[in-house]
Amino acid sequence: MTDTPDDHNDDRIVGMGYRTTNRERRAQIGATRRAKSRNRLLTAAFECFGREHGRIVRIEDICKAASVARGTFYNHFDDLEQLRYHLLEEMTGEFDRAVHHMFGLLENAAEQSAVAIRYYLHAAAKNPAWGWAMIHASAPGHTFGEMVWHNSLVTIRRGLDEGLFHISTAEIGRDILMGTVSAAMVSITRGGTPARYPEEVSAHILMSFGMPADVARALSNRPLPALPAIAHETIVIASMPALGDIAD
Repeated sequence: MTDTPDDHNDDRIVGMGYRTTNRERRAQIGATRRAKSRNRLLTAAFECFGREHGRIVRIEDICKAASVARGTFYNHFDDLEQLRYHLLEEMTGEFDRAVHHMFGLLENAAEQSAVAIRYYLHAAAKNPAWGWAMIHASAPGHTFGEMVWHNSLVTIRRGLDEGLFHISTAEIGRDILMGTVSAAMVSITRGGTPARYPEEVSAHILMSFGMPADVARALSNRPLPALPAIAHETIVIASMPALGDIAD
């Protein structure tokens, strides 16, 4: 029995399908390996920056902690600054989304600011490694990452529009807030601050925005609601804070 042209066509179609599936499988395996090596670098960077004396960290230190060659680092990041940018986004991305998810339940921008300040400072108190990594990985102009930097400005602008804050510009308010929270995070992670230190910091920031002292203190001492569950499966760094536990 001889093969027909249709038989040959069927063979070619089957072969092409096999080759396509094989290429897709190899691409999937390669993407998985690449993701694993990138995650290993981010976790190692978190460990290096997440120490009290972790301000000066070299690419070599991160590669050693990750047990990878220097060339692997450059497969994922152009330089140390780019890694720091992605590390901050990793450390704050889901956290900041969870924080802002709570904003819809709050009264106004002043209460939103107070709650956000307290969440971040209590997170540093509960997980000093996260606090130190936030401090050491931050770059001038984008304290705690670009998203947090931007969102803080948006909230303060809202407070100005609502007539709650009395400062010249939202940018001044943003700089007061981010600078104070950053300094307070250092004090907290070094230890020795009282348990209600985040509330005191929040109240003084609101007062610096022109709010009456009694109102600022009342807002900053309201019960802090538990954060909603966040997408833990998207988080690379296993030692991130247990965000759902950050509440009064």
